[in-house]
Amino acid sequence: MFFPGDALQGQGLVWYNELLYRFFRLLMVWFCRQLCVFVMKKGSDVILRYEAGTIDVAVIGAGHAGVEAALAAARLGCSTMLFTLSLDAVANMPCNPSIGGTAKGHLVREIDALGGEMGKAADATFLQSRMLNRGKGPAVHSLRAQIDRPAYTQYMKHKVELQENLTLKQAEIVELLTENGEVTGVVTALGAVFRAKKVILAVGGKAAPALGTTGDGYGLARSMGHETTTIYPILTGIECGDLQKIKGVRARGTVRLFIEDRLLAEETGEIQFTEDGISGICVMNLTMHITAEKGVSVRESLQRYHLELDLAPDFSEKELLHRKSSFGILSYALSQIVSLEDIKAWRLPVRGVKGWKSAQCTAGGIRLDEIDMQTMESRIVPGFYLVGEILDVQGKCGGFNLQNAWETGIRAAQHLNEILL
Repeated sequence: MFFPGDALQGQGLVWYNELLYRFFRLLMVWFCRQLCVFVMKKGSDVILRYEAGTIDVAVIGAGHAGVEAALAAARLGCSTMLFTLSLDAVANMPCNPSIGGTAKGHLVREIDALGGEMGKAADATFLQSRMLNRGKGPAVHSLRAQIDRPAYTQYMKHKVELQENLTLKQAEIVELLTENGEVTGVVTALGAVFRAKKVILAVGGKAAPALGTTGDGYGLARSMGHETTTIYPILTGIECGDLQKIKGVRARGTVRLFIEDRLLAEETGEIQFTEDGISGICVMNLTMHITAEKGVSVRESLQRYHLELDLAPDFSEKELLHRKSSFGILSYALSQIVSLEDIKAWRLPVRGVKGWKSAQCTAGGIRLDEIDMQTMESRIVPGFYLVGEILDVQGKCGGFNLQNAWETGIRAAQHLNEILL
């Protein structure tokens, strides 16, 4: 260690060396921090890029739309690579994993006819099935199956791994490449460049991040010139204030959503009371109508909404006249809060909706007028396809959004077959 001649001896030398050591340690910490800031700002530009291969079709996202698109493209003879952030989240099912049902069962058969895998996976992994509408004519009979979530994911991942012409790769796509106005490939976060004739963006929206969604797809779509409508979480619970006293209570009823004094929508079903609001399928469907107006703050917009709960939907006003209390129709805990006078129209404020973590779907997304809905190809960038929840398409609880993912993915792959082969 350098020190100034014989000026320092003994304890002075020890002190000098310790001071010098601390100085260099602090300098190294500062340098590392500045390097981290530089890398975060520059992103993938810092990483050296390298050519990793050439494929016909790159599918970004291994959700339901991405898996069906990748399988269909590979089966039609296109060399395909399916990119996912997690190999454990391939074709992840939601918390209510059902396939088929009223108004959706025919779509399952349609996807089967198009060569999709979803129906076969449902047959292999269902826990129970039921034919709905048996009391009506055979034209409206509809099969619905409840699916084993982990088994469905394992089944679909296995099919992807065994499929000829298809490679499953864990990587984050950070950039889309274009040349002369057409898409030409993708770039991963580690700098790998995969040249592709066509690219399918199937990364989902922002809802349920635990299932693998990140919302990064909107940025990729915008980088290609696409615009998005306002996105917000739907199919989730509604916050109404402190309801701790009836937390966990369930009751059948009708929920009506008003904006000021105008009825927007109503749903009937089981209402679940939480510590700060209400939930249940009938409640979740109403969140599709709760939005913040452009130029107005969320708080101001929410003040215009309120709910009215009919907790005795099977009783008329006349039948309630001779009753002394709501107990007997309602549970004891609920009857202590909701009086007989309020049982048909219990008013609750709308303080907000549960966030992205508990939402089952994303409202809003890529504008549909920028996409050819017959082929799912971008009208802005040829060779670029957008499918699944990233689009501005959403439906109620019950599998409508899953059906959209499956069908748009297959539709894109079919068009690729027509132009590549």
